[in-house]
Amino acid sequence: MHEGPLLRLDRVTKRFGGAVAVDGVTASFDPGVIYGLIGPNGSGKTTLINLISGLYEVDAGTIVLGEHHLEKRLAHQMAALGIVRTFQMPKAFGSMTLVENLLLPVAGDHRRESLSNQRGRAGEVLQHTGLDHLADAPAASLSGGQTMLLQLARALMHEPVRLLLLDEPFAGVAPAIKERMMATIRRINQERGAAVLLVSHEMTTIRALCERIGVMNTGRWIAEGPLAEVAARPEVIEAYLGKPI
Repeated sequence: MHEGPLLRLDRVTKRFGGAVAVDGVTASFDPGVIYGLIGPNGSGKTTLINLISGLYEVDAGTIVLGEHHLEKRLAHQMAALGIVRTFQMPKAFGSMTLVENLLLPVAGDHRRESLSNQRGRAGEVLQHTGLDHLADAPAASLSGGQTMLLQLARALMHEPVRLLLLDEPFAGVAPAIKERMMATIRRINQERGAAVLLVSHEMTTIRALCERIGVMNTGRWIAEGPLAEVAARPEVIEAYLGKPI
């Protein structure tokens, strides 16, 4: 059985033309821990999430989940390994109902389970997330915050969930929905033992959810540790405020 970090990044690099978006990032993430990923705009956070999830191919370096290299794996292979993600711009199938959206991971993944057997589970997940009153509504009728919550509900339908990647899930979300989202993230973390990597600019939410923080600036991984410790480091203060005059 594999022991040690769940996810390991070794000198991961991504370039877009002449610009280096992710610059030799080396980091590791343990199972069952909620991590925050912070940094100024344009620091490479979303690009790093896209590399881990396979949306982008790495130009150099390695990404390893447990004992599995993730470079050049297809989306269904990522799902089978237990990698689940949300997007900064919420993604849903608008013409399908919320229940049908939740059944998609079951229909499209490696389990080949009966959809009829999973409808009850979908109802329970919608109840947990407070979307049960909209179960038969088309996803296109949801607000942006509700659609983001639906993405998290879909993660609860997935099996297994070993790594949950969240890219700015709270941006523009109403406080009541944000509370539901935070509860759902904790549920996935605690019930599934999933590691969570959360990109967010909302320090209050980061403080409430995250045990450890990683900081990026200009594509580089510049600090890691508990939020209070990381926030006091000169290199982090400089990244956010610039060099003192």
